[in-house]
Amino acid sequence: MMMSEKIEDDKRNLKREKVLKKLKTKGERRNMLKKMIKCIFIYTISVIFIGCESNVLGPSGECTNCHLEIEAPNLPIDKNGVYQLDYNDGEIQTFTQLKAYIGYEMEYVEWVTNVTFEGCTWDYCEDVPVVNGSSYSSDDGYSYQMMGVMEENIGQTATIWVGYYDNYGTQWLDNIEVKINE
Repeated sequence: MMMSEKIEDDKRNLKREKVLKKLKTKGERRNMLKKMIKCIFIYTISVIFIGCESNVLGPSGECTNCHLEIEAPNLPIDKNGVYQLDYNDGEIQTFTQLKAYIGYEMEYVEWVTNVTFEGCTWDYCEDVPVVNGSSYSSDDGYSYQMMGVMEENIGQTATIWVGYYDNYGTQWLDNIEVKINE
């Protein structure tokens, strides 16, 4: 009896494996068909909404309220157009405010400089730019940023670049120089 039961079990298991394999193949075909239908649907929608437009990459034109002018309003400027920042003796760091006129609010603005200082935290040191990397323009159309220099920066001249891309893909750039004095 035991042998016949084992044979019957083996037959059932073999039959079950065949059925499962058929179902798996059928499911794979069904998934492939669903993917094809999905691709055709996306393609059709794309043709309907984009196909007739003359500029599929976005708006074209010119920004009429875009500007870019950077300044250091609290610093004196010399005859060569270089701002002069006097380091505060006895202080760890000296700060000044920078501002860039954009012309409208909520524009992402990037700031870059060529001057850094060594910043260390928990035995890890790295070069830290004297200007933070980004800001947004406020409702007055200005983007504000702080410049913070250390004693090791005395004698250096920082070039500070500011820039953004308007809604039409045009890049706006401006820069100033700030001499760090004793």
